[in-house]
Amino acid sequence: MKIFSSLKNSAIKFLEPYKTKEPATYAAAQQAVGAILITDGLIGIDNPLGGKKRPGIFGTIGGIVVGIIFMFIPIIFGTMSGVNQMTATASATVVSVGVSTTTSTTSSTSTNSSGACSLTAKYTVDGKDYTQQSSMSSSDNCSLTQGRTIDIKYNPDNPGSWAYGTQSLGMILQIFFWAGLLVLLGSIVTFVIRLLSIIFGWKLIKDGRKNAANLPAGTNLETIIDEVKQNFAKSAFNFGGASGVISAVENIAKGTTPQASAPVIQPIADKLDEPKI
Repeated sequence: MKIFSSLKNSAIKFLEPYKTKEPATYAAAQQAVGAILITDGLIGIDNPLGGKKRPGIFGTIGGIVVGIIFMFIPIIFGTMSGVNQMTATASATVVSVGVSTTTSTTSSTSTNSSGACSLTAKYTVDGKDYTQQSSMSSSDNCSLTQGRTIDIKYNPDNPGSWAYGTQSLGMILQIFFWAGLLVLLGSIVTFVIRLLSIIFGWKLIKDGRKNAANLPAGTNLETIIDEVKQNFAKSAFNFGGASGVISAVENIAKGTTPQASAPVIQPIADKLDEPKI
């Protein structure tokens, strides 16, 4: 999990300097960064400045569901249409081609058709002649003419059920399967990354609270934590304008505010532009 490792190492690296500062600052920084990581893990923190959308763990669950549905589309369609049972092949003669469901007249003597056409064909199975309409209408049928010989697929248990062009249909259905598989795998990988981010963020919060428990009674960390979160929002999402962020960072550098944990902001914000896997 290169992306998570990079984010984790960056958080640890930029929290390291706070270990040498006053305990209250380090405890607040841990809790602030932990909260950021958990938020990002749960819902994903979008980065409009980088033009990126990052799904959280809930979004990845939706991606997993969509991927599974796409993978099952070929099975569902094949079962409902009966194509999966059409395993035998026969040579057939086109008897008639039905009118397309969508037609447009270009002149008084010609018609330009598009859409799906029905098809009636004559064929023989086990010595018995069948003249049957195709179980499915297809755009492939529209290009056929009466008397043409074609290869069809039919159901051996029900020879009257047949279709033409099932190979092309199968290729299209396979696209759904592989697209679903890619979505599923990508969502699973992202799910694991977000889950690790949540776990690591919770660990930081627990460690921060543990450190805060050893502070003198009456120590207030909420102001520092809230200000770190607010400044991070400004840095990542440009809330309040960039000038506010610059001013806050300058004040921290001068030691004129209690926002000693703010240097964590930029490293975490940079990780929003994380590389693709």
